[in-house]
Amino acid sequence: MRQSLKSGFAQRLIASAALLCFFCVHATGGAAAVNLPNIGETAEAYLSTEDEQNYGEAFMRSIRRSLDLVSDPEVQNYIESLGNRLVANAAIRDRRFSFFVIKDPEINAFAGPGGYVGVNTGLILTTHTEAELASVMAHEIGHVTQRHIARAFEAASRMSVPLTAALIAGLILGTHGSGQAGEAAIAATMAGSAQQQINFTFSNEEEADRVGLGILAASGYETRAMPRFFEHLQQATLFDDNLQLEFLRTHPVTAARISDTRNRAEQYPQMKEAIGENYALIRQKVRLIQDADPRKSLEFFEASLRDAGDQDRDALRYGYALSLNAMGRYADARAQLQPLITRDPERVPYQLALADADIGEGRLKQALAIYEKNLAIYPYNLPLTVQYATALLQDKQAEKTATLLGDYTAARPPRPELYQLLGQARDMSGDRVAAHQAYAEMYYMLGETRSAIEQLKIAVKDVPDKDVRSARIRERIRTLEAEWKAKAKFNGESARLG
Repeated sequence: MRQSLKSGFAQRLIASAALLCFFCVHATGGAAAVNLPNIGETAEAYLSTEDEQNYGEAFMRSIRRSLDLVSDPEVQNYIESLGNRLVANAAIRDRRFSFFVIKDPEINAFAGPGGYVGVNTGLILTTHTEAELASVMAHEIGHVTQRHIARAFEAASRMSVPLTAALIAGLILGTHGSGQAGEAAIAATMAGSAQQQINFTFSNEEEADRVGLGILAASGYETRAMPRFFEHLQQATLFDDNLQLEFLRTHPVTAARISDTRNRAEQYPQMKEAIGENYALIRQKVRLIQDADPRKSLEFFEASLRDAGDQDRDALRYGYALSLNAMGRYADARAQLQPLITRDPERVPYQLALADADIGEGRLKQALAIYEKNLAIYPYNLPLTVQYATALLQDKQAEKTATLLGDYTAARPPRPELYQLLGQARDMSGDRVAAHQAYAEMYYMLGETRSAIEQLKIAVKDVPDKDVRSARIRERIRTLEAEWKAKAKFNGESARLG
């Protein structure tokens, strides 16, 4: 059966339809009887874990091209740390997860194939505690662990080609700014099989809730945060019809679902719940990123601080300092940060904001000292490492930058932004071969294998055949070319590299 599915264009149609079924069919409202599907071998027969990972990489490449991903290292590090904490306590084996944030005011989160989980900035700002944010992420992790993508693939494989093609047309319309036209196309197309799909997706939602609650409890979070957040979203729509609640369209919340989730949550011991200090700070940074207008953020923080309670004041003051930095008012930002640092001198976000103020005022040496001091306390901290490497490059310290990044990648999983900085450092020091090697690894980690191969081919031209690096680069090229050809064959595409 799987061989017949992997046939060029038809195979790609089915894969796209699978994603559509998973993300779009939830929009069809109405209550339905919930019959949880069995987690058996049928989904594996249609889409193996390895194949799902391949689709996930293609999915992520498309996400990077079409959506505005948040690249800020503090936000990225936070969402990955939170996601990995949940995964670590979920007893999940042999499955990779990747977490990322999208700059989008719509309140939504989603799980793609291969364990890729995305969270919108709008969702982060709508939550009130870390437990609420964790509850949504745990729910999405539940979709992945229960192989709902593979089940959607199985369901889509039974559709007729015209039905699948119409779904694709709806997706294209929806992703090019014609959202209502796209939804209309999908709704019209799905009319004949709507009830079957509703039953299937509502079952997925209930199952993901159940699994997510278990993950929350195992991770030390208050499980009652999940039904509370669902109820908050449902009530919000009663007072604001224009609220951008994409989450409710893709994850329909009914009174019955809230009640069921609350009843299940009550079965777990009640945990002490706090906002979470890092969560509160990151939330304010996300606000600044989403606003994309420091004047607007500045006005928000000034107004909020006037009426803030003790619990919220420090996070709001930190957000205010970030806004002042963004406005170029570095002395004012430092004045806001100093009392925060006095009370909590080892809080990394405060130190990073202070270093930003120093750099803004041309005090690069002072900023470098801040990074060095804090990396001694928190070695291999990602935001500190990225910012320190960036400042070292600004100070023309190429070799020290390369050493810093080499130490990090030897101790922690490599990351594309670090390879990019390493490439810049090698460029600055005049080692073009090493620069192209670093850029190649950056492209590879971003899923752009073809660009990675091109960088390596440029590198190998500048290396004498007797140089030991020549053999290593050629072997890396052979490895990536074999991987490229295998994936091209899987996707029904030409394997020619040009």
